[in-house]
Amino acid sequence: MPGFDKDAFWTKILSLYQSARENNYVLKLSGEQLRELKEIYMDIYIPMENLGHYSDEKLMKKIMEAIVSINVHDKDARNNGGDIIHLVNSVNYDGRNLYLHFAKISAVKMRRFEIGKSQQQIAERMGYSVSAVRSCEKSSCDLSREPEVLVRKLAKALECDIESLLY
Repeated sequence: MPGFDKDAFWTKILSLYQSARENNYVLKLSGEQLRELKEIYMDIYIPMENLGHYSDEKLMKKIMEAIVSINVHDKDARNNGGDIIHLVNSVNYDGRNLYLHFAKISAVKMRRFEIGKSQQQIAERMGYSVSAVRSCEKSSCDLSREPEVLVRKLAKALECDIESLLY
């Protein structure tokens, strides 16, 4: 589904990432979270005149398909297409509960997605190269071992505090 990078459905799924990360990247949605997700989905993607054609089962299937299709097209500095990054690897619904299995994404990359910036834009804000940003975004990167000035500039460019990048 086009347009996820800017709408409320995308924002809602992205907002659940932190909780999932704290639970080994799996999140069981509460009844209230599931209701809210349904409401957002119906408001955005189902015209009011077609709402009566959707059973709860059909609606859940559509929501699950939408969730796993959410991705970020992360173009690199050379504008050669970049990577497609999926935020949710799989979704399971047992008839009562919805489980989201998120991808493991570094804190630096996730924060960049949250503020909607490219690696190039972050590098320019820092006064560093794109390769430095790319290196900091790797899941294997330990920012506590990087030069303090780089980490400070990275946090400032990402509009957050240093501690939020050190998980």
